[in-house]
Amino acid sequence: MAKRLLVAPIALLFVLGVAGCASSGGSSVSIEQEWQLGQQMADQVAQQVRFVNDPVASSYVRSVGERIHAQTPMANLPFTFHIVDDPNINAFSVPGGHVYVNRGLVTSANKADELASVLAHEISHNVARHVVKQFERQQQLSAIGSILLGQDPGRVQQLAAQIVAGGAMARFSRADEKEADELGLRYMTAAGYNPQGMVDMFHTLMAQEKSQPGKVAPFFMDHPLTQDRINDIQGRVGGMASSSGLITDEPEFHEVKNRLR
Repeated sequence: MAKRLLVAPIALLFVLGVAGCASSGGSSVSIEQEWQLGQQMADQVAQQVRFVNDPVASSYVRSVGERIHAQTPMANLPFTFHIVDDPNINAFSVPGGHVYVNRGLVTSANKADELASVLAHEISHNVARHVVKQFERQQQLSAIGSILLGQDPGRVQQLAAQIVAGGAMARFSRADEKEADELGLRYMTAAGYNPQGMVDMFHTLMAQEKSQPGKVAPFFMDHPLTQDRINDIQGRVGGMASSSGLITDEPEFHEVKNRLR
């Protein structure tokens, strides 16, 4: 299984002022605590899934993810991007900047901007700190403290398993999903990707679910993927500046698709 290495010492990053970014406001869990929790959860995810070892495919997904991540308020914090070796269509993230896309999602996307939209959405869940906010809503802050102190190793394993399987911790409210859509559109556009790709990806997911029922992970379809949500995103895209010059597709994406089939 792949091991995770943080690209820079976290303590140094906080000295640079990352902890003061706007997205951290209002939470009683610090950014540093969230990144510590996320690393423990990511270690558990690495024991529960198999990663794609293709260096070309992994490098491409990482490059797209980093390009989007660089446009966020958390650009100075380490993020990691992995392809899960699973033919089902799914994507998820855990706190601390760990983003995962299934092989089946990459091969089901039709264009580079569709893949970018999924990465942007999952990155946005991290930027908005949605999992930590779930902890706070569920009054599980004591659980975070126990995990960080190493007193409850079973809890972090359970949380990671829930997210991988699409359990309670992987499900977000409609408000959270809307925020991730809005932020994702902003970040992917700033990174140079056509925001129409998010609308197109939702249509791709709906078509896949109709043609191959069960291939799209149930919780991924339940984000919720509704026509109202698609219409909302389309309206936002329509109100944005011209997409001329933005990336809709690129040959590297299709090379990766072929490598992962």
